[in-house]
Amino acid sequence: MTIEQLKYIVEIGKTGSLKAAADQLHITLPALSQSIKQLEKELNIPIFHRSRRGSIPTKEGRRLIEKAQVVLLKLQDFMDEVETYTETMNGEIKVATYPGPMEILVRVITELKREYPNVKASVYENSTEFIIDRVLEGEVDVGFITYTEKEEKRYRNLVFKKLVDGHMVAAVNKHSPLAKETLITQDMLIGQPIVLYNDKYIQEFMKGFSSLPFDILFTTNNVDTIRLALETNTAINIGFDYAFRTDAGLSRSDEYVLVNFAPPYYKTYSFGYFYNANNGLSRVIREFLKRVRSVIVD
Repeated sequence: MTIEQLKYIVEIGKTGSLKAAADQLHITLPALSQSIKQLEKELNIPIFHRSRRGSIPTKEGRRLIEKAQVVLLKLQDFMDEVETYTETMNGEIKVATYPGPMEILVRVITELKREYPNVKASVYENSTEFIIDRVLEGEVDVGFITYTEKEEKRYRNLVFKKLVDGHMVAAVNKHSPLAKETLITQDMLIGQPIVLYNDKYIQEFMKGFSSLPFDILFTTNNVDTIRLALETNTAINIGFDYAFRTDAGLSRSDEYVLVNFAPPYYKTYSFGYFYNANNGLSRVIREFLKRVRSVIVD
């Protein structure tokens, strides 16, 4: 039995597929299949039921995968301890985020790599659903999203760490009549061209208005497109207040202002990061998160 084989069965357990696991592990499918067969022969226990629908752990296999996860976490702790006795830091940081904090995360990673050149990093940008799926599947280590208590209760195997509280706002061009308003009501939105970032929380927020449908010009994942629509007074944007503080393209423009919503549409959300409790956090990721927190919170 090898450490690699423990990693293999954990990955197959996550994906439910030998092919998907082989892709994630960057090995050939025949090599992975042969390694698992050798392990099952050595242990004299079938770890997976194989069928056209995938590879499903047996009753014994599920327990072995759980034990393997514990062993791998202990191994990571051991490696982290070894690194504390040296001045070097190794490892990889795989992060997924919505656009808002992208510049902050890239800056922190750049500074970390300057101190520790052996550190590798990948940063992905996408929607909340994409980020949660990637963390659940183990493709990224940490996700940065907006979330509510609903997500914390739904995803029991994910650990959520709040950085800041925030709420929805309407971003309007400074020359728009809405810029003079203290609070935005739903009636004020009627007839207003609106652009939205493609995020499920924003979509759910919009569904809370009884005056639907509004004039939604389009939804997009491109923040520069939203900024251009605001600066040219083409449309208003509805989004999270901290996105306008943390996103470089949005925060540096003075062509629009933020207006809060009137009750009952003033709703708060949490912005923070989360990770898969089954995978834990390596030393380099813990250092990365500590630095992100110091930038955003401290």
